[in-house]
Amino acid sequence: MDWIVAPLIVAIIFGTVYKLAELFAHKRERLMLINKLTEIKDTDFKGITLYNSGNKYTALRIGWLLMGVGAGLLLGFLINLMSTEGHYANTFDNSMWDYHHKVAGIVYLSCVCICGGGGLLMSYKAERKAEHPEDRKKEDIF
Repeated sequence: MDWIVAPLIVAIIFGTVYKLAELFAHKRERLMLINKLTEIKDTDFKGITLYNSGNKYTALRIGWLLMGVGAGLLLGFLINLMSTEGHYANTFDNSMWDYHHKVAGIVYLSCVCICGGGGLLMSYKAERKAEHPEDRKKEDIF
C-alpha cells in the first residue's frame, strides 16, 4: 500500500494545478468571446442554432435497442426451456449440467445480439422514414 501513496500524491497535485490553469485559461477565452459579441451586436443570428445535438433520434434508437434486447432474452429463455424440457429430473449429472450452462450462455448471448441488432435496424428504418418521408413506398411494411 505504501508504494501507491507517492504517485497518488503527485497525481493529485498535478491534477489540481492543471485544473486551475485550465480554469484561468477558459476564463480568458470567455472574456474574449464576450468582447467579440459586443462588437457584432447588430448581426442577425436567426439561422444559427447554438445547440446542436449530434443525433435527435437517440431516445428512439435506445428504445428499439432495449426492445430488441428484451426480445432476445425472452427468445433465449424459450429456447433454453424447450431444449431442457423433461430433463430437470435427476437424470442430469454434473458434466451434463456444465454443458447445459455453457450452451445456455451461448444461446442467451446470441439471441440478445441478434435481436438487439434487429432493433437497431428497425430504429434505422424509423429514422430514415422520419428524415425522408418522400422516399416512402406504398408496399413498404416497415
